[in-house]
Amino acid sequence: MFKIMDKPILQRMTFEFSQEANCISNEDEFLTIECESSLGIDNDGECLFVLRTEKWSINDEKDLNKNCPGAFEADH
Repeated sequence: MFKIMDKPILQRMTFEFSQEANCISNEDEFLTIECESSLGIDNDGECLFVLRTEKWSINDEKDLNKNCPGAFEADH
């Protein structure tokens, strides 16, 4: 039997991005960022970031923060 929860629990998150080709390619670029946790993000209070790319290029982490402000800032 399943227990009825008071609120939903965040288990995992996935962000998918695309951008036009860069100067050395003529194909669009794709990036998937998966936020994973063995116990669920809400239960663990944190997660690991898994980056999956297809020809994605950035200059530095500030490029990622443009799309997800604060998501990739270290807390220490």
